[in-house]
Amino acid sequence: MLPSRLPEGHAEGRFSRSPEVEASSVGDRVVLYHRTTRSALVLNPMATWLWELLGVPRTASDLVAEIRRAFPTVTEERAGADLAALLDEFLRHGVAAREA
Repeated sequence: MLPSRLPEGHAEGRFSRSPEVEASSVGDRVVLYHRTTRSALVLNPMATWLWELLGVPRTASDLVAEIRRAFPTVTEERAGADLAALLDEFLRHGVAAREA
């Protein structure tokens, strides 16, 4: 079950990388460049790790499970809230897409 703090709309569908985005590694970070909007987004190491996971379309539940597997001390509620914030940021910048 998804945490109640995961905003509605994140519980449905799969999330994946936008095909309009190019990624470049810079140390332990990734810089995303959106070809259409010509905007760039620099990801911290945690966001970079989640970006890598989106190489394969995944549900929010899948991503929460991956976070908890990698960081067992993180509660499901916290993982869901942090993931929702990151997915909102990815969607707002157009670097990720939600599939039905």
